[in-house]
Amino acid sequence: MPASTSATAGASPTLDLRQFNEATLQSLLAQLDKIYSTNNLLVLDPTLSSLINRLTSFSTIKEHGKCQNVTWLNDDLASIPANVFAKYSSLVFILPESQNALSKLKNYTKSISQSVSSSIKFNIVVKDLTRRFLLQINRQFDGIGDFEKVLSLPNLSKPFAITSKIKVFNWCTDPIYSDGVLITTNGASLAGIHDYFERPLKQMNQLIDALIKVLFVGVKHETKHKHLFKLRNVYAKGSHASLLVEMLINSKIPEYLNENMQPTEIEFYTEKLHSNTDLVVVERNLDFFPVVFNQLNYHGIVDDLFGINFENIVDFNENVGKDLSHDDLYNNDLKHLNFSTVGSRLNTLAKFIKQQFEDSGHKDEANISEMKALVMALGNLSVQQELIRKHTVIGENVVKKVEKEYEKFLTFQNDIFDMDYKLQISKLKSFINLNYPIDNIWTILLLIGYINDGILNKDLDKISNELQDNFGLEAALALQKIVDLKLIRVINDSSNDFFTSLGLTSQKKRTPVPQREDEETTLGITGGRDVFKSNYTLINKFWNLHPLQEEGDGIKDDSKKADNQESTSLTTLYPAPSFTLPGGTVPLIYRLVESLYLRDFLKYKPINNLKRRPNWDNLGLNTMFAGRTLDLNLQNVNDDKSKYLVVVVMGGITRSEITCFKYLEEKLKERGNHKEIIILSSGIVNHRKFWSFIGQ
Repeated sequence: MPASTSATAGASPTLDLRQFNEATLQSLLAQLDKIYSTNNLLVLDPTLSSLINRLTSFSTIKEHGKCQNVTWLNDDLASIPANVFAKYSSLVFILPESQNALSKLKNYTKSISQSVSSSIKFNIVVKDLTRRFLLQINRQFDGIGDFEKVLSLPNLSKPFAITSKIKVFNWCTDPIYSDGVLITTNGASLAGIHDYFERPLKQMNQLIDALIKVLFVGVKHETKHKHLFKLRNVYAKGSHASLLVEMLINSKIPEYLNENMQPTEIEFYTEKLHSNTDLVVVERNLDFFPVVFNQLNYHGIVDDLFGINFENIVDFNENVGKDLSHDDLYNNDLKHLNFSTVGSRLNTLAKFIKQQFEDSGHKDEANISEMKALVMALGNLSVQQELIRKHTVIGENVVKKVEKEYEKFLTFQNDIFDMDYKLQISKLKSFINLNYPIDNIWTILLLIGYINDGILNKDLDKISNELQDNFGLEAALALQKIVDLKLIRVINDSSNDFFTSLGLTSQKKRTPVPQREDEETTLGITGGRDVFKSNYTLINKFWNLHPLQEEGDGIKDDSKKADNQESTSLTTLYPAPSFTLPGGTVPLIYRLVESLYLRDFLKYKPINNLKRRPNWDNLGLNTMFAGRTLDLNLQNVNDDKSKYLVVVVMGGITRSEITCFKYLEEKLKERGNHKEIIILSSGIVNHRKFWSFIGQ
């Protein structure tokens, strides 16, 4: 987003969100500098490798930690001979706060202590250490600390001695800026999906802490030009989203002001500073389509097929650069395009580069200064030529993989909206019998459920049996997990069904009824809660989730041609934000945010905005979706002059939605409403991470 990319012309340096990465790096280096031993072995948890690579080089980490070598915190550590450890005065562990990491740490340190000199020390650096985890470490190693001692610590900024040989350090992290999004989890995790389903309050607190850091970015990092994001309008849809907003406004912002500002500064902030920011908080359970679908935008399809972790392609064996963070062609041109557009764009660029090389061969009488300029230009052209080759190779591998494994599956996703229920179920059974990957089966199953507002119990019985026959009992149990998480609404047409025979109660198809206010305020939900109160047909029609190509998505400037393949503007290339997902689908979360500012996409039932300020009035959000809705006008102004829009997505955001929000930014700019969009989420999700969670 322009607010967070250096490539955007005119972007204020105070809005360069990469400063969060720098603050996170400096926090890590500061902890490593506190380690006094000089001959150390760095032991890194593999889940943090990509994050640290994103922040700096391993040579910098080794330098500050005084480490001579690096190894992984995994089973390979147990195979290292004892005499190797004897060479080092201490082991420096860097790990996340997780039970898995703590278990490994306990096993390996015990083994190492028994096999080498008793003088070896252990320095444990924990990402975002909490008192609870510090107590767990203390208990695991029979430490000298106790509950009262840990609780009485004013903060965890100083190293804590567990024993005479074990010290624990707290690596405090800010949200990490990557791929145009601020994320609160390390990339190797499931992008916060697990916490959203199982521990939504934990994720909510993480997002609130990150929001505080964003809103007071200039104060926190003491930048030369302090910049504050002061909230003007705040919106939330979803019970946890609403709770997040209430805690932010009523508790966290006042707490931050009192702890970090002088009375005169607080007075200036509250009374004098002009508000400049809109905040929208939404939940993943409003729309699982983008998570379930394969994605069709370039960075989305590459992530689906090969994985992208902190702007590095993960599972790609071709001899090309895997780093995308400094790839100008990718970031400024290809990243957000529909994949079908990428080939023609690369072809056009290749022809242009070739012509530039040919033209340079006719300059026979150039003087020295012209020759220097030519060499510099040719160097740049050579770099561009290499980038074109790189993305041509990536594109060719995408096509090969799609043709080999995904062609029929992608075709089905594209055609599913034109099929009736019986044909959809028939197609699902054929995919099961052809032994398609189980992830594909889950995708089809959920798509059928969403489109038809549920699946008949008798069909689920048959599907469960076929899954067990073709994929084993684990598949049938995973299906039950999907039902338990309320990802599928089961239409109960018989009491003698498979799930009842297991002693489990199926859901009944419900007639949507408005929830009472007291139910809304006391509701405790999981991330997968079924929030559709209207049927999908009505929601799809009202919110125009499948706009027709010829009708576009609003009024277009006649001087712009949608087939202008040389343009880098998404709104010029595509008449509607339906180019990132199969079936010409527009993400519903995008529509909810868009409707605050623009309503010309409402074709079925046009509703005018009667206020100048952004609002959801008369859009029937509470009629169509369960969960609380908030619309707060904090500064009591009736205009739309906020310069910034912060979008918070609980449960993770997809790359298809990231591209759509870039589309919205361009669309608002076309209308003269210049707004810089900043996205904050627990992580970047896709169907692979989603199904990994289901399979746990």
